[in-house]
Amino acid sequence: MNNASIILFIVGMVVSIFSFCLKMSNFLDVRSIFFEHFRVFKGNPLQLVSIFFVPVLFSISILNVHCVNNEILNNLNIVLSILIAMFFSTLSILCAFADRDNKNSSYKKLLKETFNATIFEALICLLLLFISFVTLFIGEFKQSLYLEIISGIIYYLAIVAVLNILVIIKRLKVLFENK
Repeated sequence: MNNASIILFIVGMVVSIFSFCLKMSNFLDVRSIFFEHFRVFKGNPLQLVSIFFVPVLFSISILNVHCVNNEILNNLNIVLSILIAMFFSTLSILCAFADRDNKNSSYKKLLKETFNATIFEALICLLLLFISFVTLFIGEFKQSLYLEIISGIIYYLAIVAVLNILVIIKRLKVLFENK
C-alpha cells in the first residue's frame, strides 16, 4: 500500500466522520441516533456496561486467539448483508405500528426507542460492513499491529451488534404484546 493511498483514505474518513457527526445535519445525524440509543440505558448502568464495555473484554480475548482473515470477513459480510436487510424490514414494520392510533404514551415511547435501537443497530452493521470491505480490499492478513487493531474493532462491533439484537428482540416482544 503506498503513501498516497493511505493519505487519501485518511482524508476521506475524516471528511466522512465530520459530515456524519454534524449536529442537526440534514444528511444523516448519526450523533443524535447514538445519543438517543444511549439514553435508553440511562436508568440501568449495568446494562450499558454489559452491552458496550464487556464486549471490549471479549474482543481482546478473541483477538489473542485469532485475528480476522479472508474467510472470516467473507462470512461476516454475508451475515451482515442479511442483518441489514432484516433491520430495514423491521423499520418498515415499526412505521406501520406508528401509524396506528395508540394514545398510550408509554407505548409511543417504547415504539420510538425500538425504532432508534433498530436504526442504531443498522448503523453498527453498516459500519462493520464498511470496515470489513476495506480490510478485504487492502488484503493484508499477515500478523501486524494494523491487523490486530482492525480485528479488535471488528470483533467488538460484531459482539455489540449481537447484544443489541437482543435489546431489539425484547422491545419488539413487548410492543407486539401491548399493541
